Amino acid sequence: MICSSTKGLPFWILAMAVSGCLMPPASVVQSERAKQAAANVTPDKNAGDVPAPSKPTGVLISDGTQPTVMNLHPGGGWFIFHDKSSAGVMFPPTNGDFEQGLKGGVIHTTGKGFTDWGGGIGFNFQGAEALTPIDASDFTGITFKAWGSTPMHVGLATKATMPEFNMCKRCYDHFAVDIVDLTSTPKVYTFAWADLKPAGWGSPKAAFDPKTVVGLNFTSKGGIPWDFTIDDLKFTQ
Repeated sequence: MICSSTKGLPFWILAMAVSGCLMPPASVVQSERAKQAAANVTPDKNAGDVPAPSKPTGVLISDGTQPTVMNLHPGGGWFIFHDKSSAGVMFPPTNGDFEQGLKGGVIHTTGKGFTDWGGGIGFNFQGAEALTPIDASDFTGITFKAWGSTPMHVGLATKATMPEFNMCKRCYDHFAVDIVDLTSTPKVYTFAWADLKPAGWGSPKAAFDPKTVVGLNFTSKGGIPWDFTIDDLKFTQ
């Protein structure tokens, strides 16, 4: 397993990034960079220094057996993230414990007590402190199995929705879809790129470009509990 560099990040972020070779959410890194800028500290390499996008070597993204993205070399890692509600608890509890959620070849997460925007799990396809977009233009969308007892929000981040790339003024309005019919029976969900839409509050408005894909999130639908399982996440062709 190859880990991304953690140079320039403070100890509390390093603890998240190093354990299990999982990187922190991009929002955490961006927050730290803002603090560095306010303190007149030179930030890590960012928007102008990202390499050319690499292409996945196959359709499989995650089969629930490892905490890293498949068919990208090196592949990014799964992480947890959530709002700062003091009463919130989730599983897996930390990035370093993420492998606890990988049992029987599936990815399972639960959470409750997060009453702001909620929480969930996600991954960057590649990169950590300097995110690296991938070129997914050979594919038409994503597909996966999912089951559970709560709604699930699926958000696909691109360069246009992430602050690291200096393209958005109101960021994190990812290309997304809500799934509200999860049950205890696994079901296959397939979404073409055109099915994933931003909520509309982001600025400026941007068209989806599959050559600029950054990461994928599976979260609660707002500040409510969540309980869902994911398996066989793939690109479609």
